[in-house]
Amino acid sequence: MVRKYGQSPFNTVVVHGGPGALGSVACVARELSEIMGVVEPLQSEYSIGELIEELNKQIKGECDMPVTLIGHSWGAFLSLLYTEHYPAKVKQIVLVGSAPLIDEYVPLITERRLRNLSKEDGELFLNLLAKIDKPDNGNALRQLAELVDKSDNYQLIEIGADKVDSFPVDNVMYARIWEEARAMRSSGELMERVKKVNKPIFIIQGENDPHPLEGVTEPLELAGVPFKYYVLPQCGHSPFKEKLAVKQFYSILRSVIEEKHSHGNL
Repeated sequence: MVRKYGQSPFNTVVVHGGPGALGSVACVARELSEIMGVVEPLQSEYSIGELIEELNKQIKGECDMPVTLIGHSWGAFLSLLYTEHYPAKVKQIVLVGSAPLIDEYVPLITERRLRNLSKEDGELFLNLLAKIDKPDNGNALRQLAELVDKSDNYQLIEIGADKVDSFPVDNVMYARIWEEARAMRSSGELMERVKKVNKPIFIIQGENDPHPLEGVTEPLELAGVPFKYYVLPQCGHSPFKEKLAVKQFYSILRSVIEEKHSHGNL
């Protein structure tokens, strides 16, 4: 299933996070559709390989290729993996709020989140974290999402269309995909595949995002993979919902898509 916004050509694709957070980047598609055609894939598979193939069918069926992939959070990982597998169909990739590409930086996420929470919320967070990989994790995920809203964001704005655009989080997809993704990252397979990506990579990260920017940039640099990055001040994990960063976020996105960016180390 896909949703299309704006007018053809449809060569910009927004890839949702989660895994299982269908509709979470619909607001990005809506905003960009004022000046371009945008496709929002809504994914339904339960393994990384199947998600890559589903995304390929969605892009092949609905898009004018090559496409610009804009992946948020988990969607950043999937965008990299898709590009490694189907390079001819991708023009460039934008990683928004990406998680670390190697394990070394993962503990920093929890450390930074706990700093942003009260002692009571921090204890609850750690307790819930131990439960979310189980298939019956629905209640834990809902509670955890509320805490993450506190820890991962700086100053959120309410987007009215979110209530219509977003689906309930697929808890089973979240548990299965993240288990596989973590194993891929820990084994080094993720970076081995990312090393093969030969398309321009742009990274947008909020300064206050608990996910450390260096967890993305340093592995890419060590692997010799070119990239350009942007850090948004007073901004958390979802720049498209941050009051003080949203204008700059969309300005960067438009400049990248319209090829008005400075090439930097690309």
